[in-house]
Amino acid sequence: MSGARALIVVASQTQGLLLKLLLEEQGIEAGCVDGVEAAVAELAKHPVDLLMVEGDASAPRTVAELRQHCPAPTILLGSAERAAVVALPADSLWADPADSRAVVREAMAVLERRNAPPTVSDILKRARILIVDDSATYREFLRAELEDAGCHVVAARNADEAVVALQDGGLDCVILDLVMPETSGTQLCERFDRFRRRRGLFFQIVILTSQEGEDRLTASLTAGADDFVGKSQPMEVLKIRLMALLRRKYMVEDHLHRVLHPVPSA
Repeated sequence: MSGARALIVVASQTQGLLLKLLLEEQGIEAGCVDGVEAAVAELAKHPVDLLMVEGDASAPRTVAELRQHCPAPTILLGSAERAAVVALPADSLWADPADSRAVVREAMAVLERRNAPPTVSDILKRARILIVDDSATYREFLRAELEDAGCHVVAARNADEAVVALQDGGLDCVILDLVMPETSGTQLCERFDRFRRRRGLFFQIVILTSQEGEDRLTASLTAGADDFVGKSQPMEVLKIRLMALLRRKYMVEDHLHRVLHPVPSA
């Protein structure tokens, strides 16, 4: 599992070094420290894909502190009896350090799941979407559908409200009705396209309309839309199309982040 990195936070140097050795045999780069301060300092230098923390009485405080600096999956090293009495986040896993190889197998499983391709649900839960539609009924229907899928949704009923929302920044996608009061959807699409190009933004534009003819499709894509979906299509079609657009967007953004903020070498 080339490229993966774990941080082991335990008081026992012997236990920590054994786990480090076993992880590195599996291609996982590992660091080993004792205590929260040392762990925080290590995370500042080397963000990790997995935290492995001693499951003692101070574990809740330790995990909370470390996750402020690196929200990675966490394996607690402790017995089943200890797991029953220590309150930790529901997504933390327990592994008995008496069987070091079993701990490493659990670590491998966690990293495999973390490195799996994102699902539709994963993508949509990350999405910040602006809906622009003058129909309050359809606007709220669409908001409810997307929020149920995990999206963060902002709604606008006209061009002015949409522009204000865009100026606040942080949006991933605009879903725009083709028929709008006082302006056409294609005109608004052109306006949004100019806005994102001037500001170097990378939000996607999706036309969602009941006017589904080829001429409308051609006009919308020419005006700068990234996709065109008919309202007669099942909602799952819109979600899949959104996922495909956003997956490409996030891949580009994540790549740029790695280029601009490389992880220091050891």
